[in-house]
Amino acid sequence: MDDSDDLSYAKKKINLCRLEESEVSPVIQTLTLQEELEDICLLQLNSEVIATIAEGQVLTIRGDAEDSAVICTKNSTFELKEAETSNSLLLLPDMFWPEDCENGEMKVVPQTVSGIFHNYYELRAFKPSFKKLRSLLSRCPYQGKEYEDSNDHEKYTFEMLLDTIQASEEELKAEIVRMQACIIDGYVRVLDFDYKFNVFSSILNVIESRSMPLNRIFKEPIIEALEDLEPKDIVDQCFSWFSEDNGATDENGCKLYSLKEDPVCKLYAEVLLRSSGKFHLQNFLESWQTSVPEGMKCDLKQLLGLALTDRTSRPEVIFHFPSENLPENVKERFEFLFKIKPKWEFDEIVPYLEDRTYAGNDVKALLIKFTRESTKDGKKMYSSKW
Repeated sequence: MDDSDDLSYAKKKINLCRLEESEVSPVIQTLTLQEELEDICLLQLNSEVIATIAEGQVLTIRGDAEDSAVICTKNSTFELKEAETSNSLLLLPDMFWPEDCENGEMKVVPQTVSGIFHNYYELRAFKPSFKKLRSLLSRCPYQGKEYEDSNDHEKYTFEMLLDTIQASEEELKAEIVRMQACIIDGYVRVLDFDYKFNVFSSILNVIESRSMPLNRIFKEPIIEALEDLEPKDIVDQCFSWFSEDNGATDENGCKLYSLKEDPVCKLYAEVLLRSSGKFHLQNFLESWQTSVPEGMKCDLKQLLGLALTDRTSRPEVIFHFPSENLPENVKERFEFLFKIKPKWEFDEIVPYLEDRTYAGNDVKALLIKFTRESTKDGKKMYSSKW
């Protein structure tokens, strides 16, 4: 069949459909199935990812063999899920679109179908899990220079972690900062808890020995005083975790820093809680307050996400209960939480859910889905829905 026969046949079909030729695109495309279909997968992108591609960013699929795949931009992570469609999707590399067919003479153009699809992949919002990151870094905590020669555990650079952890580059950087990890000799390392406390204690000793007020601290003399004892970068990092630039300077223009009350009090509380099971609440509060630097005030709100109190016990008790030890799966997490306590106040449960939230799925949305709300003594309480 030549081109004129193709056009004549097409016009007959138009008439059978009771259409006018003027109602039909002048470019009529005939489809022929390619003999060997190409091995192609379709991926539906959202506007955010399309924008990142337009900017020249690269998309990276991450996940070990046992993981479900995720796709990452520089800043975000999405779960890669297969979706089905009841229609057949045809892939035509050279297809003409309506804007390509205007004001032309009617003609028939052959097109090759290089793929037929009944499923495709779509992106869904995904909250990265950093349990694997904590597990990897906890195998080789930094305990001090004297232990490094005998430490033969595997260490990880940031690039190695980026290849292993299902998260975008920026999300991984943010989590490493949140975990208070350091770069030591090119490797990402967490500090052993006792070692970190000893470094901070050394910093505090220098502050007290030089009679620096807790809100007018000079950083450089502290770094210099400890540089023969501990690596300078670690002392600098530790100082930054527990202090802040207060915006003031001395008469020579040197910056002044203040110790941050909440992180410091939380550190001392963790020292007490790690060494015990359940601690009588009143005894704990007294020991805690006497342990922190003079002038600082302890408050149980500083321990949200780190410790739980049981006020139904006699006497009342408190115990170590860090959020990072909870299951990553949201349903399993709620089940675990309600085994610990059948009813939770809002402020109390929020710190144990925040790391599982993302845009469009905040804490309140999780509570609506997984809990039953009630009121006790004027306070909202949350219990298991099942």
